[in-house]
Amino acid sequence: MRYSLALLFLLSFGARAQALRDVNYNFLYDPTEPFTLSIIVVKNASGWTAFYEFTSRDSAQRIDQYHLSWDIRPTIDDKQGTAIDPSLIKKTNTSNGLAGEITIPVSTTTQVLTVKVLNNAVKRAWIVYRILEPNYPVNSYLKKNDKVVGLNYVKINTPLKLGGEGGAKTVSYYNDDFPAAVPAFSEGMAKVSRAMKVDSTFNISDNQDIQFSEQGLYLVQNDTMAAQGFAFRVQDDYPRLAKVESLADPLIYICTKQEFDKVKAAKGDKKAFDRVILSITGNTERAKNFMRNYFKRVEWANQFFTSYKEGWKTDRGMIYILFGLPEEVYKFNDREVWNYKSPSLKATFNFAKSSTLFDPENYVLIREKKFQETWYEKVDLWRNARF
Repeated sequence: MRYSLALLFLLSFGARAQALRDVNYNFLYDPTEPFTLSIIVVKNASGWTAFYEFTSRDSAQRIDQYHLSWDIRPTIDDKQGTAIDPSLIKKTNTSNGLAGEITIPVSTTTQVLTVKVLNNAVKRAWIVYRILEPNYPVNSYLKKNDKVVGLNYVKINTPLKLGGEGGAKTVSYYNDDFPAAVPAFSEGMAKVSRAMKVDSTFNISDNQDIQFSEQGLYLVQNDTMAAQGFAFRVQDDYPRLAKVESLADPLIYICTKQEFDKVKAAKGDKKAFDRVILSITGNTERAKNFMRNYFKRVEWANQFFTSYKEGWKTDRGMIYILFGLPEEVYKFNDREVWNYKSPSLKATFNFAKSSTLFDPENYVLIREKKFQETWYEKVDLWRNARF
């Protein structure tokens, strides 16, 4: 997945250097952080290009109060790296941030691109990193208004262009309705076809203006036999779900089968939809509280975890919606570990990295029977609008 906010964590200002694997990354998924930083890594013949965009969310913090310093580390175990030659770093000022690109020469070994973000005014520092694999499959990207798109989803009919080496591209479109994640205690996985069927293909020339008019998954390659490319989703009502007909599916995590069938049957009928929600929560005030908080989590899951399928359908998205931001997040080469440590919830979820051409950053939850009691306790709290 080419996700927008890469690996983010809080350090005490001026703290000692620390191995990346030993740090708590829960700020990675915190929507209240004072800035966003998207990093899109693209492989090319001479190495990698990392396109970045730094945007301040906090109007009280001037952009010139932030300083970005880039380096390369051999592994996530290393506490320090080699500074990148300034001549390989391009940057321009935007209305509320910075944008640019980093050129990283070719290497036959894995490298770790690291940026430290310092804010002298508030005495805080963050580190963001991306792992650069020699066989990293992404070799092109989307552009909107000549800016690199820092997300792995776009709106229907958005004017776009393709960037990257290799000339004309072949685009494969998949109209699959991927299933939502199954509960953390389930011994079975949601069924997915062994091989996805391509619904259509078409070609795009260099610098051709294009708009995608159908929702679904798109894979862009030099040709359909290539082992490189990149995938993204085209969505309509997204990442914030505003249409009544869009709200039914994410409720699968907290509804009984009968309730879920009813919200699906409501389609665009708001009164019918509201009746089901009232029957779940018990009164109007709890219903409003439930809807506001639940679908804010769905929106965040879509922002953070959109992959070959919608963010709320992914394993990490499901856990995030039900359990919220973990107290601890640890990142390793092959997995991601979430620890919940509050008095009311003590649980650890492990996500194994399962890279594909459609999503080099795909993670799959390791499901265990022991989560069943915790799961139903959390569902019951949601249904009573107690978070």
